[in-house]
Amino acid sequence: MRVVLINARVDAQLNPGGDTIQVDKTRAALGEFGIEALECSADSIDSLPRCDLVHVFNLQMPESAWRIMQSVRRRGLPLVFSPIYWAEYELWYGDARQGRGLWRRVSRVGGDRLARRSYVAWQRAKQPGRSTWRLQRSLLRTADALLPNSRAEASMLQAGFWLGAASAAKTHIVPNGIDPSLYLSLPKPDVEFAARHGVRDFVLEVGTVYPVKNQLALLEALFDRPEPLVFIGHPHPAYAEYAAECRRRGEQRGRVVFVDQIPHERLPGVYALARVHVLPSWRETPGLASLEAAAAGCRVVTTSTGSTREYFREEAQYCDPSDIASIRRAVLTAQAAPQTDGLRQRVLQEFTWRRAAEATARAYADVFSRRRAPGERSPEGRTQEAPAWPASAAEQHGPD
Repeated sequence: MRVVLINARVDAQLNPGGDTIQVDKTRAALGEFGIEALECSADSIDSLPRCDLVHVFNLQMPESAWRIMQSVRRRGLPLVFSPIYWAEYELWYGDARQGRGLWRRVSRVGGDRLARRSYVAWQRAKQPGRSTWRLQRSLLRTADALLPNSRAEASMLQAGFWLGAASAAKTHIVPNGIDPSLYLSLPKPDVEFAARHGVRDFVLEVGTVYPVKNQLALLEALFDRPEPLVFIGHPHPAYAEYAAECRRRGEQRGRVVFVDQIPHERLPGVYALARVHVLPSWRETPGLASLEAAAAGCRVVTTSTGSTREYFREEAQYCDPSDIASIRRAVLTAQAAPQTDGLRQRVLQEFTWRRAAEATARAYADVFSRRRAPGERSPEGRTQEAPAWPASAAEQHGPD
């Protein structure tokens, strides 16, 4: 079998993130299961190489994903979709509460918890009227298989996009993973990194610097604390002002190190230097850096928003990304907790790219099995009618 993997995010190579890693590592691991996997960029879909199936990643870019789907359907090929998705209502609420409008007043009068619940319910009720939501729903319903990274993500997609039983039947859970070869033995601290930056036993966050990863909140939560903070990740090009503000607050605090980039194979040694790894993000599914940190034996603090509890269970500390006090409590609790090996061993056994590729290969096989069932056409050599573009599909970004 020959498959093509495509990240619908057109800047995936220029601005790499967790989705970039997921595509690349899945492609490499599929070879163990006799599948020849190629990677194609979203903007080169018109020169798609010969293949038996196309696997698209990233529901966050619905217009790009829909163009890919139309092209694939015109070729009569089956299409598998990995959403890598979590609704952003919590992030939108955080922005709305910081403004001077209605939701700031509601939060002050009725309390933050009530205001947040009301805001999220309001946004959910508005989604069916938005062209972006309709386009995303069409993508999910039209794909031959859906490959969310957790049961929590699958449930959220089903409820949030009104998908129904047919979509549930074609859903296969594919876990996110790590490269276990880097972590089979407990990593040794990277003494060169420690000497260069003058830090040990620090609080670490690995991830692109932009509002979703919430670096600024971690800085504020630990602003008066003595332990060093280390941020590894390049600034997102669309959020240069946010990255600049993080650096400004870091200079005011002191004992803060920003590293734009580090070779991936060196990260285990940096995790081993850290006291705790923190991802106070507005969403994670579940956060590759958290999985890697756990595999390195590092204590983990992660967001309560997303599929994190399904992966880390009771072996991590959880924080509310909107609550500075919650982030601070989680970090201090994790720092004081004894180190255990349970989470590390479970990550090495259950959350690897080989496991992800195995589940992906099963999903591919199921797609071909269902497409060749009695009364259905075989995909080879048949041209299906491309799905029509939903009305008013101009992409919208963020809430009204």
